[in-house]
Amino acid sequence: MATNDTLDLVRRALRENSLFARLEEGDLERVVQLANLRELREGETLFHEGDPVEHTHVVADGLLRVYQVGPKGSRQLVLHMAGPPESIGEIAVLSERRYYPVTAEAVLASLVVQVPREGILRLMEERPRFTRALLRAVSERQFELLLLLRRVAFFEVQSRLAQYLLEQHDTLGPGFPLPTNPELAALLGTVPEIVSRTLSRFYKQGWIRLENRRVWIENEVTLIAVAKG
Repeated sequence: MATNDTLDLVRRALRENSLFARLEEGDLERVVQLANLRELREGETLFHEGDPVEHTHVVADGLLRVYQVGPKGSRQLVLHMAGPPESIGEIAVLSERRYYPVTAEAVLASLVVQVPREGILRLMEERPRFTRALLRAVSERQFELLLLLRRVAFFEVQSRLAQYLLEQHDTLGPGFPLPTNPELAALLGTVPEIVSRTLSRFYKQGWIRLENRRVWIENEVTLIAVAKG
């Protein structure tokens, strides 16, 4: 049985998530009672590509990497880095897919609220406001994918890296965690060696401060100019 502290954590995470924030109090409480809290170790997989779609997931704490593996299994395409209070898997539920089209893995030790698929579908039938919120979340995710394609097509690696660092700073604040160089390379559409050289250049120029894979932006004006290409 869930403790009061666990229920409070689940409730708070759902209230802060764009998908559930607009629910009336009674409906939100229904979701809280359906949901469970899962703890992930660093590097642990939440679900694999091809696993049955069973939940929508809301990140309560930590950071997860959402990616697809290439046909030969040697390359990864990182589609999203999800931190609190973002959701994962809502697109698979909305499209009524049988299997997840992506893999989600904890970059840091994380806490994830899991809401059963059946509960989501029932709310969609009963609450038009919830369905609209779900459609907004899907639209935002599509916009993120378009930005990824635009970056790879039109910007040099240093501009892509600067854009990523500025966005993470805006979302997570100073001292935000940095993925490994291979993960960051997959996210930016390049190779780890170039990521390493570019990060080193940013650090030596005094644009960023790096400590234990955490980043502080020291010269935002210059970084913005680099991001613009």
